[in-house]
Amino acid sequence: MELVESTLIPLSLVFISAFTLSLGHCAGMCGGIVLAYTQIKSPSWAGHLAYSLGRWCSYVCIGVVFALLGKAFALHHLWREFASLFVGVLLIVYAICYGFFPKVLRALEPRIQDSRWLSRSFGALLQSRSLWSFFGIGVLNGLLPCGLVYFFALYTLNEQILGLSGVLGAVCVMSVFWLGSLPSMLGLGMLGSALSAYKKQAFWVSFIAMVLLGLWNIYAGITTMWH
Repeated sequence: MELVESTLIPLSLVFISAFTLSLGHCAGMCGGIVLAYTQIKSPSWAGHLAYSLGRWCSYVCIGVVFALLGKAFALHHLWREFASLFVGVLLIVYAICYGFFPKVLRALEPRIQDSRWLSRSFGALLQSRSLWSFFGIGVLNGLLPCGLVYFFALYTLNEQILGLSGVLGAVCVMSVFWLGSLPSMLGLGMLGSALSAYKKQAFWVSFIAMVLLGLWNIYAGITTMWH
């Protein structure tokens, strides 16, 4: 029962959020990159897999960095006591901004053309025919400032997530986030068009899952304080 409460329920909420959000947000943000390398490089399944693994590596690295920040914060007794509450409130605020004040988050998501270095890097990788170039595109794509990545990275600030160590918990969270976004990114054309009619429903499912993830953190924090 403890495993279900501390690990399986939060990871299920992460997956549901990531999958439903990816149908609109990820396809819109990263879809252009996927379509660009598909048209220019005509990749095999191995190229798509290398791209996806590149994104996974970036997500995990970002999660680990935030988890290490959480460990540093945990040196202070106040953070240890209130981390779950603070992160929970932060996640709910973030979800509300995502749902009702998207312009706030768009300010944190610069376009590739706004950075000369990113434009050149993507351009060079798109011209390359090596399998590693697909991996490199995925890595750069994963490192692009993205509101959803920030959301799940903030979750990993809580060292007590999932009942695991901070770093291991971060790897699990970011990996499940990646898995949730994988279907829409791999089947961008077919899946995106088939589910486009359900974007509104997907938005509400993702919004509710994000809020529930925040509430779960608050619940975990209150439970810890009572014990």
